[in-house]
Amino acid sequence: MKPFFSALLFVALCLNVASADVVATAHDAITTPGTPVKLATKFERSRWGGLWRPDLRSKRARYSFRGLTGTTRTDFDGMAIVRAPAPQTPGTYTFEVDLESPSAKTKGTMWVLDKSRPLAVVDIDGTISDLSEWRVPFQGGKAPAYAGSPELLRDLARTHQIVYLTARDDTFDPQTRAFLKKHSFPAGPVIYNDLGLWTDTERRQLKKEEHATFKLRKIRELQALGLNVALGIGNAETDAQAYEAAGVPSYLRTAQTGGGSSFRFERYATLRARLRQDGVGVFSRGITGALSGTP
Repeated sequence: MKPFFSALLFVALCLNVASADVVATAHDAITTPGTPVKLATKFERSRWGGLWRPDLRSKRARYSFRGLTGTTRTDFDGMAIVRAPAPQTPGTYTFEVDLESPSAKTKGTMWVLDKSRPLAVVDIDGTISDLSEWRVPFQGGKAPAYAGSPELLRDLARTHQIVYLTARDDTFDPQTRAFLKKHSFPAGPVIYNDLGLWTDTERRQLKKEEHATFKLRKIRELQALGLNVALGIGNAETDAQAYEAAGVPSYLRTAQTGGGSSFRFERYATLRARLRQDGVGVFSRGITGALSGTP
């Protein structure tokens, strides 16, 4: 990524105005039945109307989950992390976290995924969100979706679990959730990247070529849980690199040609036909129309 675009991203991160003095972002926790999982929440201080958002470090936080409690302190990145047991039944479960001083509360979701159901990894920007990335901080929640993408994912979710894997920073969690809700995309955990200028890891992820490494690592973490990552839908060559390296059938929304095994499409009607041809879920049973509502 060129210096100009790195600076633009930094400004966008700063201008993501918060409504409170403390911004708390609970990350989706992903696990399988009975497998302990980390619960993570990021705490930042909102300064100058959101123009500056320093991480809150070494602050005590208290987690509550299904009658269990635990305390921890935020780390260098403002992350409060504890390890929690997972229920034995697939589903979504709510956890709560309180920051003692300055006071802040939020809730997050533990996603206990089913090993017996296949899983689809889906990118957001340029894949289902038809909005320039630099506009996400300002209009991301109202972004248009590519025609046919909500309907296709709702169909796919009848037989597959959906995980949204994006190179966005968690700063844009409100915009991301609003966008998915606006278009009635199927429910699923969102995995964010870590972008910024403060650490080597954050700065490295400002380079788009590093996104493949990040996404491949996250896919392998899902596979290590025993989950069947059956396909990936993206738009960038870095998506193709990650999906193919993980041994996952890859589908790219792009007009560009390229090597590798990824299937490339421009319209979601084309992808629907290809998924039918590949024998994927409901598509293999001849469902061609859009389903209404979310599964």
